[in-house]
Amino acid sequence: MPLLHDSVNEKKFDVRMVERNVLRGQVSQDEVEKVLKNLPDDSAHAVAVGEADLEKQEQLSRRS
Repeated sequence: MPLLHDSVNEKKFDVRMVERNVLRGQVSQDEVEKVLKNLPDDSAHAVAVGEADLEKQEQLSRRS
């Protein structure tokens, strides 16, 4: 079972938290750049989404 401290550290670079953490001095911009450079390239798994796909999804969500 992970400790709370470990869970918090994992979230330091979460896209929703990183700007706030830099402003608070909890992480440096250099640390952020290092983490970003070390992320794997998952572009091979990307799926193109067009406007028609978005409209279809919106229609389906209205039915639910």
